[in-house]
Amino acid sequence: MRSLIVSVVITGLVVGCGVAWAARDEIVIYGTYQEVPSVGSWPAGATGQIALDNVSFFVIPGNAGGLTLAQRCEIVDTRITEILSHGVLGPVTVKPIRGKPTVYVGRYRLITVYPRDARNAGVKCSQQLAERWVASTAQALPVVMPSAFMPPTAPPAVEESLVD
Repeated sequence: MRSLIVSVVITGLVVGCGVAWAARDEIVIYGTYQEVPSVGSWPAGATGQIALDNVSFFVIPGNAGGLTLAQRCEIVDTRITEILSHGVLGPVTVKPIRGKPTVYVGRYRLITVYPRDARNAGVKCSQQLAERWVASTAQALPVVMPSAFMPPTAPPAVEESLVD
């Protein structure tokens, strides 16, 4: 498993070296597919619910960026798993990548929001949808974060009663 992750990261570094120069401080987890096929048309109602343990992060509203809905869901799932396995809660932000708003959790790139996403989701622009996804991701992460990464909770305060 570790060698697979290393080979995927190395492949991603080689392929993405031009992009890495523009965004030096990010961590990008690439999917396991070898080639990105051209995207055909999917039914208008095809969406991908990103959720963990019945906690919803957001809904990917279809194909975009040359990727099928299934590929996008797989990539986001892989990235969320990586984020949770390292205990990263944030900050959850939006930064532009190639002129498109992209959701980050800490230094991890989560998903890029395309104009097609905004149209399919019925919002005015990609930035607006990205901000919605930031808010819902920031709300979902602490709920699904493994307890090993959560700060310890203080024991409840006990009032001492005075005895005469």
